[in-house]
Amino acid sequence: MSHGASIPEPNGGSQSAWLEAPGLSAVRGLVHGFTTRAAGSFSAGPPAGWPAAAGGRRLRLLRQVHGAAVVGPEHPDPLPEADAWAGRPPPGVLLGVRTADCVPVILCHPRTRTLAVVHAGWRGTAAGVVTSALEALGAPRQEVVAAVGPAIGGCCYEVGPEVVRALGPGPWATRAGRRWIVDLRGRVEAELVRAGVPPGRIERVGGCTGCGEGFFSHRARADTGRMLAFAGWREP
Repeated sequence: MSHGASIPEPNGGSQSAWLEAPGLSAVRGLVHGFTTRAAGSFSAGPPAGWPAAAGGRRLRLLRQVHGAAVVGPEHPDPLPEADAWAGRPPPGVLLGVRTADCVPVILCHPRTRTLAVVHAGWRGTAAGVVTSALEALGAPRQEVVAAVGPAIGGCCYEVGPEVVRALGPGPWATRAGRRWIVDLRGRVEAELVRAGVPPGRIERVGGCTGCGEGFFSHRARADTGRMLAFAGWREP
């Protein structure tokens, strides 16, 4: 994991405003990141100074509904109802999704300069939003670079049996008495592999939003804030 911009703290230290994936950082011209609390909340849109702080001139967001719909960056609605972007945004346009425990995923096919940015809660994951984003990307799966950002982890995500039934059994689900503990990022990563993305091209960025420091968490702390996963191409 690499770090993006940092924000100074009163004690002389600094806190990263967003985290980056080394594999995506190596893609020439790509701007991307997973924000932390230090960047501010994106609940009501971008905080002051965005998207210029991240290297873009415009940030596009979605009206997220925990489904599997995917839209392209050319969509005319200023706030499309969907849970994933996929396509080739113009230089300077950043595609973003907001999270506060759900799994953010960034997909990139460097050769065609196509991107996908995905919001994957358990409902969207069960509905196949990650695979839908890969299909909309339209790129050879073995050439895709993927980053899975901060989300509530298997250490903290306690759910009922209905969630496990929806996601399907696997190593991401562990029985804990009458409840289950789910590693939702592990489930997303398994879907990426099953869809054809090589495991060596999938990176996990950041920690658990529930017990980790520096993240918003709706489930663990009833935070109303939202973090941002974003990606786009620098302007020449």
